[in-house]
Amino acid sequence: MKHALAIILVGLVLIFCSPLKALSESETVVAADDIMIKMRLGLPVEYENAVIKGNLTSDRLGMTAKQILRIPFEVKMPPSKQMQVNSSVVIKNSIICGRVDFNNTQFHKQVRFVNVFFVEYALFVNSTFNDDAAFDHSIFLKEGSFEGSRFDGKANFFQTRFNRPASFDGAKFGGVADFSLAQFHSVGNFASSQFSSDALFDKTDFKGEAKFIASQFNQDVEFNGTRFEKETSFEGAKFSGSAQFSESVFNESVDLNSVQLEKEVRFDRTQFEGPAFFAKAKFDDLVEFGDCNFLKNATFKESDFQVDAIFNNTTFLEPAEFSGSNFLGFADFGGSKFLYDADFSDSIFSGPADFSRTAFSDRVNFYNTQFKKNVHFESSQINTINLTRAGYDWLYLKWDCVNHLEFDDAAYQNLINNYKRLQWQTDSSDCSSTYLKEIIRVAPDDSHKWIIDGILSMVAGTNSSNSSHKG
Repeated sequence: MKHALAIILVGLVLIFCSPLKALSESETVVAADDIMIKMRLGLPVEYENAVIKGNLTSDRLGMTAKQILRIPFEVKMPPSKQMQVNSSVVIKNSIICGRVDFNNTQFHKQVRFVNVFFVEYALFVNSTFNDDAAFDHSIFLKEGSFEGSRFDGKANFFQTRFNRPASFDGAKFGGVADFSLAQFHSVGNFASSQFSSDALFDKTDFKGEAKFIASQFNQDVEFNGTRFEKETSFEGAKFSGSAQFSESVFNESVDLNSVQLEKEVRFDRTQFEGPAFFAKAKFDDLVEFGDCNFLKNATFKESDFQVDAIFNNTTFLEPAEFSGSNFLGFADFGGSKFLYDADFSDSIFSGPADFSRTAFSDRVNFYNTQFKKNVHFESSQINTINLTRAGYDWLYLKWDCVNHLEFDDAAYQNLINNYKRLQWQTDSSDCSSTYLKEIIRVAPDDSHKWIIDGILSMVAGTNSSNSSHKG
């Protein structure tokens, strides 16, 4: 009967868990009580190619070895203080058939569940791992929870698979946390978690919601090539080290509102297939969004870019909002494509701004935008542009690149004067001609002809002189 059960469980592994190594033909059936007795006595726990029958629960650690053998699995012991495990625990290439409940347990030595199949739920809530903890290549068929737990050493979840919700909210990782190539088939919750060392999520697959709300990354974090297939939130998260999201994919909305990034950030070649929210984000170092695709709304409203911001060769298929943002360094949007409205109103560009080779297929709004340094639009294509109350000294925008400038007297006059400073005579003349046509178009009737004549005189430059060109 025992051998038949083992065969059935091995079959389940092969059906549901292809990454898990198949057990050998010489698998051993082990009673969970035997493991609990070893833990109670502080003896090493080492099993490989085993089928473990019964429940592994920390409440049994408060019993004597004889009591563990007497009391049936169904008996629930009353809660007590944190349980202590002085044994090293190493279980490899095995199946655990029963529940695993080590809530509020302190493991003083290494814990390794490598290539293990957890048939029932596995709970390590509010537990402490003083040494390295490894669950790599394992599969959690039901809920796996490490909520509020503390990992003092390395936490290894490399290529681990969670079929049901996985909770790490409030967890503290003291050593390297490796979730590379892990699969979360339901919710992956890391809200309010703290990573004191490097955190690795390269090529991780979040098939359910990914929650990193208010999480803290004190060292470098990598999400390179990661897939986020449902809603993702990093709202209010803090990144003290560098953050890399290169070549990642966000299939639905991603929320990075009010996120704080203190070191270099890379989102280059990332695909945003749902709405992307970066409102009031603070980028204290270089940030790169080069060669990205935003398929839905992209919101960077009131964001703060303390150093260079790179958005070159990026495509925005729906409205992009940068209103009220602050660019202190070089702002590079060269070669990008905006298929719908692009809003930069009330923004400040303290460093040079590059929009050369950029295509604005709909409307770009620079209302009350202040450019402190040169701004470049060479070889750009602009359907409609709003420069009302915009401030600039040197605007390198050829007039034949603009299909329509929204009418505003001061906006036209500033642009004409800009062309004169640049000594772009053709652009100055063509812009002046369009300005005149716009004045006539908006004039109510011939009774205002004297106003038009006055403006014509001003446009002709009879009372102004050319300024020398500045590079």
